[in-house]
Amino acid sequence: MSKSTSVVSIIMNCYNSERFLAEAIDSIYAQTYKDWEIVFWDNASTDRSPEIAKSYDERLKYYCSNSFSSLGEARNSALQKASGKYIAFLDCDDLYFPDKLDKQIRLMESSNYALCYGGVVIIDESGEEIRRHRVRNKSGYLINQLLKKYEINMQSVMISKAVIDNEGLEFETKLKYSPDFNLFMNIAAKYPIGVIEDFLAKYRVCSDSLSKEMLHLVSSEMKFTLDSISNKYSYIKEKHNKALNTAYTKLHYYDAINLIDKGSLKQARKKLFHIIWCSPKYLALLLLTYTWFSKKKILSLLRR
Repeated sequence: MSKSTSVVSIIMNCYNSERFLAEAIDSIYAQTYKDWEIVFWDNASTDRSPEIAKSYDERLKYYCSNSFSSLGEARNSALQKASGKYIAFLDCDDLYFPDKLDKQIRLMESSNYALCYGGVVIIDESGEEIRRHRVRNKSGYLINQLLKKYEINMQSVMISKAVIDNEGLEFETKLKYSPDFNLFMNIAAKYPIGVIEDFLAKYRVCSDSLSKEMLHLVSSEMKFTLDSISNKYSYIKEKHNKALNTAYTKLHYYDAINLIDKGSLKQARKKLFHIIWCSPKYLALLLLTYTWFSKKKILSLLRR
């Protein structure tokens, strides 16, 4: 298959995603900005996903893996097929707002940002709005802010392909839960980032979401990235040590969430006792573990 010369390559990684797939693809075809291609990577689906994807025109470039691979591996495979000046992402159950690409192209073309992102609307399985995730940062060098509070949703991201190629960047295949966090933080550690205050995408929360099955990986994988960038970029420890410590402290919080999910409230409390002085929300979570609330209720309050 010949390479496209489209300005934006939109990567869609798919595994048995027939339920919302057409709606997701349609949201790309509805973009006001038209110079794009879809790099569709089918991770050995066994449902109707291939049939749905192949029903679109030549702007959707369909590739199929011979066997199932990890998320990082699948995204890297798709990334190798992308030829656009910019890279965007859309998971198969999420949606773009019609002017998403247009707003980002205008920002990226008028700046030296390596990456830009914006707000997202959280929706449920029926498409009803649950809440809105507003971005708080302003454009610039954001590693300090992102260490304190990470706010990048992958569906809202656009990356300069030149930065990926020049730095030899890719998704870390060791990570099952957060290869995107690892990539974006490595970019933010070295380059300025653009922030768009508007809502750019809809992120769907599903009852069978893989992220809910991977709570046990959150802390260890985030630590992997924090260790990696702080060792690679010595200035982070020197100039942003307080923010880095805040990020490391949050690992106890993620451990506690996983323990609550397992029903191990006593162990969760031990984790939280270490950090209750750091934030009122940690103290609030500790107090919740002493209430009659079920673990499901506690996790729902935490939006997990």
